[in-house]
Amino acid sequence: MASKISRRDTLALLGGSIAMMGLRPALAADLPLVRVSIIPIYVVHAHFAAEKQGYFAQEGIQVTTQPVQGGALGIPGLISGSFDVLYTNTVSVISAWERGIDVRVIAESARTPSTPPDPLALFKRKGDKISTGKDLEGRSVAVNTRGTLLWLTMQRWIKATGGDLSKVTFREIPLPSMVDALKSKQVDTAYLLDPYLAAAREDPELELAAWPTSTVMPNVSSSLWVVSGKWAEAHPDLVKAYVRAFYKGGEWVNENLNKQAYYDLVAGFTKMDPAKLTKMYQGGQEMRLEAKPILDLADVMKEFDMLHSDIDVESKIIRVN
Repeated sequence: MASKISRRDTLALLGGSIAMMGLRPALAADLPLVRVSIIPIYVVHAHFAAEKQGYFAQEGIQVTTQPVQGGALGIPGLISGSFDVLYTNTVSVISAWERGIDVRVIAESARTPSTPPDPLALFKRKGDKISTGKDLEGRSVAVNTRGTLLWLTMQRWIKATGGDLSKVTFREIPLPSMVDALKSKQVDTAYLLDPYLAAAREDPELELAAWPTSTVMPNVSSSLWVVSGKWAEAHPDLVKAYVRAFYKGGEWVNENLNKQAYYDLVAGFTKMDPAKLTKMYQGGQEMRLEAKPILDLADVMKEFDMLHSDIDVESKIIRVN
């Protein structure tokens, strides 16, 4: 019998992760420390694989890991020196570049898929006639925050499928609360990210409306691992050590996808049942750091007046051999 992902499970994801991933004590007093901030979702798997497999220690560093609610909040903390490495969404990074903030990219997360299933999907109440942007006119959609990749994707999908953006209401609702908001008719649709997507697919009151990401935003950069230019220039050896260990973790992830060891790893930092993780979309770790997927997203941001200048992405990338 297929296991169910309850609302309690999904609500526990962020809370359990945050409780577990507060700053950890140093593992070895003689190893330099790299402070890392993440969002507790499955795509940070390479970092945790590197930690669990001992790759950071092999490179002569130790790490502490702490969560942040959203990537846009993380960049100010990175620049202020509250932490050294940040996992964040690519839209926030591009916006920071346009404002003159010196952020350097050290790794890319999985890119957006070109075919369903996606790690994100638009859901509606069962029986509602919503399958295009045109159908959303006069209605509302829940997004986690404005100015992010999710918000940008929904705008592009609504426009591409015949909708008038001026007639659609966007409501900012935290991901753990979206399903309840949809079922209680506070919104007409919700753009859900796993694990909330997986939970919604098993809810008899809800049904899939569309796959906006793979429809209108295929193969673009969704999220990045970044450092401040100041920290990178002051600690080049730490940057290299972290990146080498991170990519070793990425190799482990790609070799173990859809295996019990992988589910156990993700369950460890999300506090979810490993059996329920099998129902989620799981892309591997991107092992090549390229400018094009970031530039492609920048072009979409220009289309929606979120970016007003050209960005020299290549100059913002740190590659470690």
